[in-house]
Parts: sequence; C-alpha cells; structure tokens
Amino acid sequence: MPERLHLRLHPQAAQLVAQRARLLAALRRHLDERGLLEADVPALLPHAGQESHLHPPAVQVAGLPGPLWLQTSPELCLKRLVCAGVPRVYALGPAWRGGREELSTLHQPQFCMLEWYRPGRSVQELMDDVEALGAAAAAALEVPAPAARHELSVAEAFTRHAGCDLQPLLDGDVPAFARAARRAGVAGCRDDDDPATAFGRVLVERLEPALARLPGWVFLHGYPAFGAALAQLSPEDPRTALRVEAFLGGLEIGNGYVELADPGEHRRRWAAERAARSDPPPPVDEGLLSLLEHPGLPPCIGMALGVDRLMLALLGGGRLADVLPLSLELRDDAPRA
Repeated sequence: MPERLHLRLHPQAAQLVAQRARLLAALRRHLDERGLLEADVPALLPHAGQESHLHPPAVQVAGLPGPLWLQTSPELCLKRLVCAGVPRVYALGPAWRGGREELSTLHQPQFCMLEWYRPGRSVQELMDDVEALGAAAAAALEVPAPAARHELSVAEAFTRHAGCDLQPLLDGDVPAFARAARRAGVAGCRDDDDPATAFGRVLVERLEPALARLPGWVFLHGYPAFGAALAQLSPEDPRTALRVEAFLGGLEIGNGYVELADPGEHRRRWAAERAARSDPPPPVDEGLLSLLEHPGLPPCIGMALGVDRLMLALLGGGRLADVLPLSLELRDDAPRA
C-alpha cells in the first residue's frame, strides 16, 4: 500500500493539551510583562523569505492570482511592524516548511514558533532573553529550569569540541580547513566544497553531537560571515556575524540576530540566497525592502524559537510527536484518521 499522511492522536492528548496551554500562557505572560506586544500576522503572503535551505509551501487560492506562500516564520511581517513604529513585538503561532525532510522525528511541516524583536545591540542580550524565557517555560511545565549555561564562539567550539581549527575557513581557505576536518575524522570534507558545505559537515558530524553532551543551555555565537543570514557582521571581526543559536538537550531551539538594517546589504544577501536555491525562489518582499529604506529599521535584536522543541527539551523525549497532542505521520498501513 502506498505511503499516506495521517493525523496521529497522542494517547496522553488531554495531558499534553493542558501542559501546552500552560506553556503558551507562560510565554505570552513573560513577554507581555517585558513590554512586548503580541501581533496577529497573516499566514499567507504573496512573498516569502529567501533562505536557500527553506521551502515555503505554495498555496493556490481559488479566485486569486498567483500562488500565496505559507510563511516559514513571521519575520517579514514583524519587521514591517518594527519599521512602522512597534519596537517591541512578538508573534506566537504556526509556521510552515516544505520538503520531505520536514517530516521526521524532529521536524513537522507545521510547527509552533515564537519570534520576537526588541531594541538591543548585542547577542548577549539575546542569550539572556532565551535563558529567562526558558525558566518561565520550565516553571509552567513544573520541571526544573536548565541549571547550566555555556557560551562559546563558533571558533572556540570547533577547536574545543570538534578538534578542528575554524580560522582557515574564516580566511577563505577551504582546502586547508578540509584537511584539518579530515584529520579530525570528518572524512567527507572535500577541498572543493563551498565554505557553507564544509562548515556544515563538521557542524553536523562532530560539533552538534559534542554539544548534546553539555548540560543546560548552550549558546553558539560568532557564526562565519557566509552564514550571517540577516545578521549584522561583527565590527570587531567582520569575518563573523552577530548571530547566536541556542541549544538545549542537544536540540537547536532558537536562532537570533543583531538585525541587519542596511537595505542595500539586505537586498544583496537575499539575491545571494536566491541564486543558491535549487528550486525557483518565492517572490521577494519588496514592500519590506522599501520600509528598510524609509523609515528604516531601528537598532534591534530578534530571536526565532521553536516552541515544540523547547517543550521536548524540557520534558525529555526522543521525537516531537512525544509532546504534540496531534501530529502528522507517514503510514503505509491501518486506516487513516
């Protein structure tokens, strides 16, 4: 029988609904008390983010032209609001990702995302935000808050936990980095890899398994400039970006930036992302680019955090379906719900 999607009902659905309700209320309360306003943002837009590794699902609505795009995050709408004069804002709700890889033990094509923006200028502030939010979430779930906090630059983490010097890659010498990676045990790292591919091989094969053994929050900052996405570059070392990723229990929970405000650089990076895609890119949000030019994006920091993964990391478990009352699964037998 061919594979089909079905909707799985968790055997402890009632308990999970109660836990998730407490968690969502606590997240909102935590941000509300700090002066952030919750915004309703549309799920369907005529454009989408340009990240080359993400695939926003296209939706054709009867009677309307073109496809619309389910958003991979509320970023485009929230940045419009910041430009319009809402400096402290968040959205909490569903986000979507397309692609077969988005249905796995740690991925669902629809998931719950919390994203916020507020005035700020450093990744340290983002780390503090996530740690405090995590403590509020743990209290709502009636479990201990993560007791430890590790802050590592990506270069430090590569040296200490992956046995591989990142400096050649920061300087653009991929063959030298690839040789170091192979000595560290990453046999698939090749001299002709592009920088992002070489970086990703070591990150996945060596660094992330090592980080999973560290207790509590792990914050990686100082990502290479080629992985800056929409983060500002560091004024101290422009080879690196003001970007931080938060890990808990071996899971990547959040990704945050000191936000890029320069509209010209923003457009250049989006063009590079479009060129790197293996599929036709969704339309660019020209409206946001216009707002970045005038009135402009004030100095701010932003963080996108996966709520389902946060709940999983705090409660323990091996897959997202363990903390979802309802989840999509592939089945090739049994009746479909």
